[in-house]
Amino acid sequence: MSDTNPDGHPSPPSTSPGGGGHGDPALPELRTGEPVSREEAAPGSEAGPEGADPQEEIVPDSLRVDPRVGEELYGTQFSAAYSRINARGVNALGNNNTIHIVNDTGKPAAKPLIRDLVGVSDLLAVYAETAADEELGRKLGQRSTACLAGRPHTGRFSTACVALARRHGRDRVHEVLLPGDVAPEVLNRAGGSIKEDHGYVLRLPGNGHGQVMRLLADLFRRRSASLLLIRHDDSPASARHSAEVQHRHPEPLAVFRAHLGHYLRDKLKLTDEESAQHMRGYLHHSDLIDTLHGSYGPREVVPIAEAIGQSHPADDGTLTEILRRSQPRRRARATEILRSNANANDASRRPRRTDQHERAFRLAYAIFAWQPLHYVFEAAGLLLEEIDGQAKRADWGRMALQHPVAELLGPLDVDWQEGREATRSRGGSSRSAWLHDGAMRGVIIDEAWHEFDSTRPALLKWLDTLVSKDDEPMQRAAAEAAGLLAHHDFARVCADLIDDWAASPKRRLRQAAAWAMVAADMGGQVSHLVRQQIRDWAGGHRNYQRDAAAYVYASGLQQPDLSWSLADLRRIAQDPMQQHTHAIAEGVYQLYAPHRADQIIFELARWSADRQLQLHAGAALLKIATVPANNSPGGGADLMVRAAHHEVDGQDLVRLWQVALLTSDLSRQAWATFEQWLTTAHTDDNLRKATAVLVTDLAALPTLRRRMTFRLAQLSQFRDGLPDWLDAAMRK
Repeated sequence: MSDTNPDGHPSPPSTSPGGGGHGDPALPELRTGEPVSREEAAPGSEAGPEGADPQEEIVPDSLRVDPRVGEELYGTQFSAAYSRINARGVNALGNNNTIHIVNDTGKPAAKPLIRDLVGVSDLLAVYAETAADEELGRKLGQRSTACLAGRPHTGRFSTACVALARRHGRDRVHEVLLPGDVAPEVLNRAGGSIKEDHGYVLRLPGNGHGQVMRLLADLFRRRSASLLLIRHDDSPASARHSAEVQHRHPEPLAVFRAHLGHYLRDKLKLTDEESAQHMRGYLHHSDLIDTLHGSYGPREVVPIAEAIGQSHPADDGTLTEILRRSQPRRRARATEILRSNANANDASRRPRRTDQHERAFRLAYAIFAWQPLHYVFEAAGLLLEEIDGQAKRADWGRMALQHPVAELLGPLDVDWQEGREATRSRGGSSRSAWLHDGAMRGVIIDEAWHEFDSTRPALLKWLDTLVSKDDEPMQRAAAEAAGLLAHHDFARVCADLIDDWAASPKRRLRQAAAWAMVAADMGGQVSHLVRQQIRDWAGGHRNYQRDAAAYVYASGLQQPDLSWSLADLRRIAQDPMQQHTHAIAEGVYQLYAPHRADQIIFELARWSADRQLQLHAGAALLKIATVPANNSPGGGADLMVRAAHHEVDGQDLVRLWQVALLTSDLSRQAWATFEQWLTTAHTDDNLRKATAVLVTDLAALPTLRRRMTFRLAQLSQFRDGLPDWLDAAMRK
């Protein structure tokens, strides 16, 4: 197909000021397509050869962190937001709820929101009592604001929801979500959003709970409502506020009984007596009792109870396999894996470095799980060099022909042999770092961090070395490990690694910072710190860090509310350096879902009115315009289906197509995508009417009518003339 237009130019002429479309009243002022010059960069910005050069377009989903990474790193602690399951916490008090906007200042900033908590009735049915319940109920009876303090993953959120449900009713419990740059006092301006005789729970980072309770007490008292704050407990008992209750996780056996008993009665329809009899039988297994007592909280107990319920009646073999995949058993196996192969008789005869070599190899094997084994050898050698450097001893060089793989792997040799058999049965011969249980990956890294804490400086420098390699699998693996370690010492890992990567002139290091942040967020425990870091990057004065923030969204970061993510992306997109990148458009693409189409199109249409954001608005449209619909018989794009069902604003869509089709940087791709829409509509009656309306609205602009007429004539299916529906749409 020829790209020559009616005027003889190799591409459609620009319709920005001075172009052929000047004077078309319906068209927003478009950028001319010239790159932003270095002189236009903001004061204090970095203009490096790699940071400002035009980039290749990002292949959709190529930067996204696979949700399986979260399962491998965190096991049962994996944040459900990344698994595309709308659930949160042990009892699925979830993310897919009715959202009430608290306030909207009209600025492009994230807004607080209040959401209904569904599933509270189910929670009450499986809730295991804690020592805090009675005192917390008493505090809520005396005050309108209170605080529940405790460690994460101990069931604090469930305890808070149950306390509010008992006081106000199970259908009157809500969660308040605040962006990091919005103070809780904004609720004083919430007006009618705080309902009479309802309960509200707010997770509050930091130690400002006393002041928040004081400032909001009168608001909730006037409405006979309750506000219950949840905070991480890191203060001595003497420093606690009088309205604060200390939380302790419930007894593991009580949690197990509550969840398994409910499953047997509710799902399998057993009687109370039958359920109790089966429960007693399971609890006679000493291995099960030991595993439950070795758990770190309800999040580790509940999956065991649910797995047994789903396999009921579970025989000894089934029970053994369920326990094998539990977090307590994984920790025990990780300890065994990192233990030396030496026994008491030959330990004195082994070379001093042998133990270190074995542990380094096994740690590298976990970090590079599913990757070819040569990565493990190379990474293990680099770790030993870092350990030697920290010990200030001479470099002993790489070991060769000294230890076979089976000896270096120790207990992991079983996994490796299983992986070899699996690849051989499929006709392959690759030697890869295989794990029978993928979630062992994170547990081994955790064990190395905690049990060999004197090695932490060497571990961090080692990850930095791996990321500096020009090898994407190596960079991804190291970044994911850094994200996991951020759960244990966020400030240190950011200061020593991630912040420096984000500020690097090298794009691959900025991408590694993004992967590390997404991996950290997947665990859920440090999500508020991750989001604060992203806001600091997005609102700071360093272009490279803003670019790293864009890559975080392109890698799949999910904020609690879509508007928060879009506000961050808009702030980043205003950086002149972003005019050369595709990360903003890919970030919008990662946020797209059918139920979000209207909100995203509305926001992009607002962007199109800002010349600095037009390119991003058009590029984002082209990204999401190719997302296929799940239920379109003709294979049409999901956005076409939304438009046909009137689920997106038609004029917003027209405005965005105008920007995409008439912006010189985007026009070639835009016309190709638009022609795909027309081809699909020609064969799909369900999409044809809405597409015809879109064509009519676009053709009302003389510039677009001329170009559309020329482009359509080049299509092979329309060379004999336009079909009646399209010809009529063009002529209206």
